[in-house]
Amino acid sequence: MLKAAGAILVIFACTALGYVQSLTFQKRLGCLDEIRKMTVLLLGEITYRKEALPQAMERVSGKVAAPFSEFLKEVSREAGNCQGVRFSQIFAGRAQTFFKDSGMIRQDTESFAQLGEYLGYMDVTMQQNTIQLYLKELELQIQQAQKEEPVKTKLYRSMGAMGGIFLAVMLL
Repeated sequence: MLKAAGAILVIFACTALGYVQSLTFQKRLGCLDEIRKMTVLLLGEITYRKEALPQAMERVSGKVAAPFSEFLKEVSREAGNCQGVRFSQIFAGRAQTFFKDSGMIRQDTESFAQLGEYLGYMDVTMQQNTIQLYLKELELQIQQAQKEEPVKTKLYRSMGAMGGIFLAVMLL
């Protein structure tokens, strides 16, 4: 009786782990969509309003979701202080901090942090071109993730359940 209860708990725990992993993948897709929205809004602020980058980030921060709004406010505040630190260092450092637990993979975070390398010190045209290039790359990442999503979701969930069953059988 005790072994059966333990086996059921092992199966349940492994299945839950598979579901959590699939939800993390879906969370990544949501983050990539929010980054796309944020980047498009930032491009609009730079292009049409001719805002300086810290002010553009401050304006966009009110239009995006939670970790991204805090990220933009923090980068804007630090860039506005002009502490002698390059904008790219501020941007990359904050990206690593804010998006550590967001569900994004390392490649996504590094790609986003690289965007900061080319913002802030060039003229408006070069910033526009850089953002548009990043948006094209981001669109490819989103399309790839959307193609993988049904397969990976099913894989994570079934591997969790099957792993739990295998482990329960091995323990019995």
